[in-house]
Amino acid sequence: VCKFKAHKRCAVRATNNCKWTTLASIGKDIIEDEDGVSPKRVSMPHQWLEGNLPVSAKCSICDKTCGSVLRLQDWKCLWCKVHSTCKEQLSSKCPLGQCKVSVIPPTALNSIDSDGFWKASCPPSCTSPLLVFVNSKSGDNQGVKFLRRFKQLLNPAQVFDLMNGGPHLGLRLFQKFDTFRILVCGGDGSVGWVLSEIDTAKTFSVLQCQLGVLPLGTGNDLARVLGWGSACDDDTQLPQILEKLERSGRSGLAHRRKSPI
Repeated sequence: VCKFKAHKRCAVRATNNCKWTTLASIGKDIIEDEDGVSPKRVSMPHQWLEGNLPVSAKCSICDKTCGSVLRLQDWKCLWCKVHSTCKEQLSSKCPLGQCKVSVIPPTALNSIDSDGFWKASCPPSCTSPLLVFVNSKSGDNQGVKFLRRFKQLLNPAQVFDLMNGGPHLGLRLFQKFDTFRILVCGGDGSVGWVLSEIDTAKTFSVLQCQLGVLPLGTGNDLARVLGWGSACDDDTQLPQILEKLERSGRSGLAHRRKSPI
């Protein structure tokens, strides 16, 4: 996800600044107050990283261009970004950036069930999170770059590689949400695989979820029929695609409903 590289012998000295995924990954030093007490309800803090902002980055406070190609300048939260001089004006609670409707904050993943899987709680801000399934083998392994890009834009814990465990783990994580959306990135076989798993689900929210398709590679007849196009090969367009998904509602996503027998 972060593209960090290090020798095996140097890895222990590497700075731990990878994107948070769960409450445990945030660290007690950030969550606890001066007396070492954790609040009952944890707000999502910013995860600051200095410099290396995209060329087109704009400050979240003043909306002016920030960052520099000459040196490490200004700050970016791995979920949003801001000028060094504007940083103090920003609320301590992170708004989660432009994809906030789709993101599960790490603070929502705070417990493990009896089978050893993470359980997601439902914070008020998380009204319709997006579950992403990517077939990393699709499009001559083009799915790998989409998998990496989605993990950069969202919480890595809500992005799943279908080639590594199938759809079950993702659907299990999301089963406690009243409403959520699914985006399948791959060909017709990937979409059919996810739909089959949904049909066997026993949870009402899974049966009622909305599903969209981002076609990768060839053999995308289903995506064309549903109006999603024939293929997508530009991962730089994913922020705009996520924004459109958040605005589309039911008209832009296939709605699953299992008829009573």
